[in-house]
Amino acid sequence: MVTIYLVRHCAAEGNVDGTYQGRYDSNITELGQKQLELVAMRLRNVPFTAIYTSPLKRARATAEAINQYHHVPLIAEESLIEINVGKMEGMKWAEFPKRYPKEADAWYHHLCDFTAPDGESIRQVADRVWNGVRAVVKKENVPGKEKVLCMTTHGCALRCFFCRAFGWPLDRIDEVPVSDNTGISEVRFADDGTCQVVRIGDASHLTKALSVQKNVKWGRA
Repeated sequence: MVTIYLVRHCAAEGNVDGTYQGRYDSNITELGQKQLELVAMRLRNVPFTAIYTSPLKRARATAEAINQYHHVPLIAEESLIEINVGKMEGMKWAEFPKRYPKEADAWYHHLCDFTAPDGESIRQVADRVWNGVRAVVKKENVPGKEKVLCMTTHGCALRCFFCRAFGWPLDRIDEVPVSDNTGISEVRFADDGTCQVVRIGDASHLTKALSVQKNVKWGRA
């Protein structure tokens, strides 16, 4: 069995200044640094054998903070990267509906049908993340033994993953809770590959003041 702790990255500039940052590699904020300290402390006693991370620096910084208590292999995993939002990258949330009204309508009201202008579709992200995580599980799994992994990734990637994990059609993606920055999710893959969702987006280590979700109006970024 393989248990995976899926951690959304800490707060980066795009999360707090209203900018789309799919592949846009924005810097960690002071708030994000405080979140890192708390999530690392919370996970310090989990017996991780490896940590996989999206290559974007907000996810890698999260992985490195967690790994200071573990000193296990830290592995860049391309499949964990955030959605490529194409021409939306670096764009302010308020500007998007003005420039791309059709895409904005899907983004806010029919997410399963969304395709970023010159970027990825939600369906492509769901396939990429789900298949990538399963490939890591297949590589790491030792039948009859338990392995515990950490993966640091992104908000949209996580919602797509959980839609697949529940076996839901993508038109139910809005039923998947949005994880706060450094929110912790947990899944277990049995030896036969079946997936059990244990929890989604547990951010109880954050105070209200350190929660992006409770203080910033979300733009699906």
